[in-house]
Amino acid sequence: MEKLLKISEFAALSGISRQLLIYYDNQGILHPKQVDQENGYRYYSYRQLTNASVIVSLRQAGMSLECIRNYLAERSPEKLMALFHEQERSLEEQIRKLERIKGMVRSRLQHTELGITIGSEKIWVEECPEENLFLGPDLPDNFQLSDGWDCLPSFYNACIEHGIQIGFTVGSFVEYDPSRAVLSDKPAKYFCRLPQNQYPAYYIKPAGRYIFGTQFTDYEHTDSLYQKIFRYMDEHGLKICGNAYEEFLIDEIGEKNTGNYMLQISIQVETMQ
Repeated sequence: MEKLLKISEFAALSGISRQLLIYYDNQGILHPKQVDQENGYRYYSYRQLTNASVIVSLRQAGMSLECIRNYLAERSPEKLMALFHEQERSLEEQIRKLERIKGMVRSRLQHTELGITIGSEKIWVEECPEENLFLGPDLPDNFQLSDGWDCLPSFYNACIEHGIQIGFTVGSFVEYDPSRAVLSDKPAKYFCRLPQNQYPAYYIKPAGRYIFGTQFTDYEHTDSLYQKIFRYMDEHGLKICGNAYEEFLIDEIGEKNTGNYMLQISIQVETMQ
């Protein structure tokens, strides 16, 4: 007579917990060799360890129970290769998705850390390298700062269409008019900064000299920081030569009190001749 194993013994040999063995029985993945009709105890054979090994291996590879059930019914080297090729493609896509999420998380960490490090309202000038930005659709001609939340869905939809992870800090892109040498009085588009080497080049923010200003404020009050920046420029012989970028280093994700949001504005500048 074939020796049978109690469920606890089979669990120890197979590496599948008792609870999972019961679940796999109910799901039609791995039935016990025998069930005691009086007490309901499950018994397994040594031969069933081969199927258990298949199940463990496929589960470790991330296969669904349905895939495993179908494969166990018709097992072959060719079917294994087809199954694993498909799983490899699926895993590669999952890795790409996780890398995009990681890039977004890292970007958020950098913004928040910068906001904490700055820690106060200040103005400074520095040389900056070029950056890859994603610009969303044009904002309405009658756009007001109070309309911000209503316009965000179209920006997020554009991000999804281009495979860009949702969750990056969203800023406002203010265009420079070289014919009049002034900035527009309202944002033209929303934008987000993209991690280096992770996305195609969309809009390259030029390298160069930028003036930066920070201020604690909410989303609807940016004018006062612009005025401070312009006064600093007059005092230090600077003039605008490029676009402006408004973004909140600390926003609702990291701060409950809207008055403690940290706005940062950067504008490309050059020395007056």
